[in-house]
Amino acid sequence: MKKTTLTTLCMALFCVFATKTQAQDGYTYTLIDNGNYSYSIGAVPNASTSNFATSVQSYGFTIIVPDGVTASITSSIGSSASATFFDGTAVGQAAIDGYLITETLGSPVTLPAPSAGTITPMVTIQVDGAPTSGIIEILANDSALATTVTPLKSFMAADMVDDGSATFPNVVDPNASALSGTTSFDFAILSVEDFSLNKISVYPNPIVTSFKIETNNTVIITSSKLFNVNGVLVKSIDTSDLNTSVDVSGLQTGLYFLELSSDKYKKTIKLIKQ
Repeated sequence: MKKTTLTTLCMALFCVFATKTQAQDGYTYTLIDNGNYSYSIGAVPNASTSNFATSVQSYGFTIIVPDGVTASITSSIGSSASATFFDGTAVGQAAIDGYLITETLGSPVTLPAPSAGTITPMVTIQVDGAPTSGIIEILANDSALATTVTPLKSFMAADMVDDGSATFPNVVDPNASALSGTTSFDFAILSVEDFSLNKISVYPNPIVTSFKIETNNTVIITSSKLFNVNGVLVKSIDTSDLNTSVDVSGLQTGLYFLELSSDKYKKTIKLIKQ
């Protein structure tokens, strides 16, 4: 990918982003590990009863990688997303590099209605090589870097209001983190395709009133937490309760993320509460 100075990047994208800063707060972004150094950035709707399907006109976010690590886009919802590289030294952070990923859709793309709680992969990227240290993460909108360099902030221009007109304000909060669920992965930790936490099963899924985390004797879980789609911790599960039923009858219906951790590894499992 062609390297571009951060000054040029900001000038090129400032007008695009500035027109989208006044908006309703409807979506956050999350990072999905597909295994083999492939990652997707998913759009997560805020909890809502709205059955009106979202129509996306454009979107963007910034991915941070360790200095010297490169990546490329392999797919996107509109098949034409672009990634603009910037060197971290341009912002006084020599330990990182980054990619501003944006896409303006020729025709708006429809996402499931927010009430469905569906996470929609917007872009999938492939990290080159097999880095063994450092972190890949989505840049938070309220981070020092995003606050200083506004065009690096995440946004989504989308129509979420069933009012008979097609208007596309920014539905990602520019002042909060704009992130939920898992937002980073450590390259020092093996891909979820390889580590022992894959030997854990969680069932039933979807859930009605309870679920069970079934482990084996070779896996020691040190932490088990349940988060809602906004990244809010809703239940800490005592590790002594593993292999027994976990009661979630008091939780609202919707999408949740179960985060399991051992001494070395971490795994996130998507659960649906009916």
